[in-house]
Amino acid sequence: MSVSGSYGLNAMLDNLFFNKLPQNVYHAIFQGISDPFNIIDLKYRLLWVNRENPANEIIGKICYEIYMNRDAPCAVCPVSAVLDTGETCVLEKRFLLKDGSCVWYEVRAYPVCDDAGNLRCVVKIGHDITNKKMKLEKQKRYVESLEKMLQDMTIREAQSVFENIELPPNVNLTRRELEVLRLMAEGLANTEIAKVLSISPHTVKSHVIHIFNKLGVNDRTQAAVCATRFNLI
Repeated sequence: MSVSGSYGLNAMLDNLFFNKLPQNVYHAIFQGISDPFNIIDLKYRLLWVNRENPANEIIGKICYEIYMNRDAPCAVCPVSAVLDTGETCVLEKRFLLKDGSCVWYEVRAYPVCDDAGNLRCVVKIGHDITNKKMKLEKQKRYVESLEKMLQDMTIREAQSVFENIELPPNVNLTRRELEVLRLMAEGLANTEIAKVLSISPHTVKSHVIHIFNKLGVNDRTQAAVCATRFNLI
């Protein structure tokens, strides 16, 4: 991509640190980054993007106007943090899509300085962590439901659940059974475990039955408590 004008990236990078590399080399490097990747100057103008087509329509435009439809930087902005401190900033941000859904990104912003140590621009990279956030939220809901279930029990019943669970002697779970147990303790259903492990739900059900029999428990909650109490996972 060729970028011209006073906002051009080529001259900027030539003056910074790529003066020893052919233009096509750093062009290939930047375009080869699959995650959203921007280079932004001190006035929030976009110098380089690797996800827009045609990109030259937004080069030189203000990033928060283009991406967020705002007339000022976001309240929590990694670029602003770098401009204020001169240090790398890493944060998680949620973005609403046009269809009403949302995605989560881990956004990293890095300062780029010249030989004199003056901040010249900011490199910003985003990594989609939506699936990770969904998994953590699912785990959180499972833990909350487990805690609520225990809270609803009488103290005597709760003590009984933990005190009566004993690890049978010579428990020998297979590698696959340990994987299933770990995912089960995270709150995943059989169908979800099947997708994660690329096996059939019927096979997962079979592993769950074997786990129950080996641990001497009757349900998934007891299995999860047993796995945690005896450090099986």
